[in-house]
Amino acid sequence: MKRFLVAFVALILVGTISYSQEVMPNLVGGSKALLFQFGGLNNLAANNFNGGFGAKYYLASSMAVRGVLEFSSNSTTTPANPGAGDVGVDGSTSNTTLGVGGAVEIHLGSGRVSPYLGGGVQFSTTSTESKNAATATPPATPTQTTTKNANGATTFTVFGMAGFEFFLWKEVSLSGEYQVGFSSTSMKDREVTTGATTTTTKQGSSSNIGIASQGFLTLAIYL
Repeated sequence: MKRFLVAFVALILVGTISYSQEVMPNLVGGSKALLFQFGGLNNLAANNFNGGFGAKYYLASSMAVRGVLEFSSNSTTTPANPGAGDVGVDGSTSNTTLGVGGAVEIHLGSGRVSPYLGGGVQFSTTSTESKNAATATPPATPTQTTTKNANGATTFTVFGMAGFEFFLWKEVSLSGEYQVGFSSTSMKDREVTTGATTTTTKQGSSSNIGIASQGFLTLAIYL
């Protein structure tokens, strides 16, 4: 996925440079675009890219509002591999992240390269669950331990931003940005269940303020 995305972007850039005519987008109040946002590009060694889908709407030629929905879910299975005469139950791990965000962009130019300033908010919540692989010798039955939200958290962020939008064609652009803001994270209660016994542990919270290279690459397709 990483190599495909990087190669895709490179091909678009090379193809764009081959055009001799000037690309001059005509953005006015009422212009709108679909957004495809890819994260994780600030660390190309990452295994997966997180991303989102959204839309942008221009209130005026120099002002746009945008919203993005982010969703990711993955799971893995760990085989129990019981020995001869034993029975087993496979283990599993899963995590799900759901997020929403919105921002206002103030564009400082109307050419092919359009720098912008703005601000916005983001909210995301992550839930995790894991079960260990277990085996037993009949008549005993395997006993699993279920752990919920060992890494579950809810995060709220308020930020200012500075970025640029580069038009490959009049209807297609790529943009990237830096953000500075305040982020507050509340860890979800960790629940460990073995049999009929459940133990709940509070995991606290944290906050951060500073400049962050989000590594976002946003592809916009104007309608």
